[in-house]
Amino acid sequence: MPIFSRFAKYLKPYIGSTLLAVVCALAIAICEMGYIYILADTIDALKLIETRGFEDGSIDVRYFQVEGFFDGIEVSLSGASVALQLVGWVLAGILTLVLIKGIFTYFNDYLMARVGHQLILRVRNELYGKIIFARLGVLREHRTGDLMSRVTDDVRTWQNAVGSTANIIRAVVFIPVFVSMMLVRSFKLTVLALLVFPLLAYLIARFATRIRNTSAEIQQYSADIASQLKETIFGIKIIKSFTAENAERKRFATTNRKQYRIVMRRIRLTSMLPPLIELISAIGIAMVFGLGCWQVIRGELSTGWFIGYVAMISLMFKPIKTIGHFNNVLQQSLASAERIFYVLDFDSEVDEGNKLLKLPIIRGEVEFCNVSFGYHHQPVVKDISFHVDPGEVVALVGPSGSGKTTLLNLLLRFYEMNTGDILIDGYPISKVTLESLRRQIAMVPQDTILFDGTVMENIGYGCPDVTHDAVIEAAVQANAHDFIMQLINGYETPIGESGLKLSGGERQRISIARALLKRPPILVLDEATSALDSESEALIQDSLANLMKGRTTFVIAHRLSTVAHADKILVLDQGQIVESGTHQTLLEKAGLYQKLCQIQLR
Repeated sequence: MPIFSRFAKYLKPYIGSTLLAVVCALAIAICEMGYIYILADTIDALKLIETRGFEDGSIDVRYFQVEGFFDGIEVSLSGASVALQLVGWVLAGILTLVLIKGIFTYFNDYLMARVGHQLILRVRNELYGKIIFARLGVLREHRTGDLMSRVTDDVRTWQNAVGSTANIIRAVVFIPVFVSMMLVRSFKLTVLALLVFPLLAYLIARFATRIRNTSAEIQQYSADIASQLKETIFGIKIIKSFTAENAERKRFATTNRKQYRIVMRRIRLTSMLPPLIELISAIGIAMVFGLGCWQVIRGELSTGWFIGYVAMISLMFKPIKTIGHFNNVLQQSLASAERIFYVLDFDSEVDEGNKLLKLPIIRGEVEFCNVSFGYHHQPVVKDISFHVDPGEVVALVGPSGSGKTTLLNLLLRFYEMNTGDILIDGYPISKVTLESLRRQIAMVPQDTILFDGTVMENIGYGCPDVTHDAVIEAAVQANAHDFIMQLINGYETPIGESGLKLSGGERQRISIARALLKRPPILVLDEATSALDSESEALIQDSLANLMKGRTTFVIAHRLSTVAHADKILVLDQGQIVESGTHQTLLEKAGLYQKLCQIQLR
């Protein structure tokens, strides 16, 4: 679907509010027209009083007359005092119109501002949902800063367009209202005024494409800036340790400068359009003014309505300027919308409804059957097959990049296998719902992931109904309770973004406590003790040993001493299982496992 069509489709739920805004705009246009009528008819009345006087009797004047449609309101002026009373009524009428116009302007602006914020609320929620439910394979192809920019900067640009809709609605309503009235008052003058419209439309369309292209470039550079800023904040220790501050500053300045140049190009375009519209509008007004003067001289148009007509033509070109300005904002928003819809089109981890089974409570038997997987046609694991009995501890070892973590990602269905299948208690995991699968597997990743909140919230993450005592029990088993109680507020202590207020070992122990609390049939430990010192590791190994009893456990560890007591060790190399057995049997084989052990003992 074209970008503009998808953009407009998001306004469909707000048609009611938009129609109310149109009604308000129509009322505003009628008030504006009322000003002009009062002005023109009052000038004609004053001219009549000036030329005739009251010596020959009363003077009859008409207000709001529309030839062929409405005879107007007749007012008889018998003297100067009555004429002064009329002036008072005229002023009161103008003030009333100002008040009415103000009320409808308020509702027009409020309605569209509310629509804009409701729309952005919906779009942001959809974007976040798309990102959080997207497949890992999709997310890993995009920079974090780029995705952040799409959710923040691009959505804000879209919001600016919707927020400007109140003005554009008024402009769109004003033009037909004023053109219709101008045609009634003077057909010739109106046709002359409309001659400049095609040129104005061409200019607006001509600038639109160029503004949209530059806006797309600007948003991309904004994403580059956000990405570098995110990298700088999270990698500040490396930057400082390598004294690379100046290099990073130059790199940031280069990106910033490139964005500045594109921004200035767009500013030149957006600044050039309004004066051109102003010039063409002035030409149209000048032609109307000249022909209007000629009609007044020939007696075809009254002086009051000559002034009124010039006022109408001026007010009619004002909405055209508004449309020109809105077009600039719209093109910027369409460029952002393209980036937003790109994310909204992400593939999601979606269960196929009733076709999938809900995995029952499992014993923990796992079998890999000829499993192969690769990224972008680059094989990572190749034809992997092995069987794990319930309660067994299986260690995966091998050089970096051999496919250890990938295998466990496939078990959790973070990625979908290219060929083969994985069975849990005989159920193919591709045939069960993701929720029922992942609720029975707990994972402690290599990179400790904590969230900005309290210790209690992080340990109980994903378990909304967990009790305080259960959290404490999990923390005790993970050897985390003692250091938690030494914190300022104990379990209610905020740990900061990504747990930055804690040491690496403390963060890892909270992560382990979170997995302990879940108490799943299958446990995945991906370098779970990598951030612990020797003393903490020794303490927590006992807790992990108790936890792993009766549970199927997969362990990835570079320190081979931590997997020596595993029931089964699988040695991977270049995506294939090259050896399997216990620690002792693998040493006796004098293969890759023995070499890895010897390397660590050097």
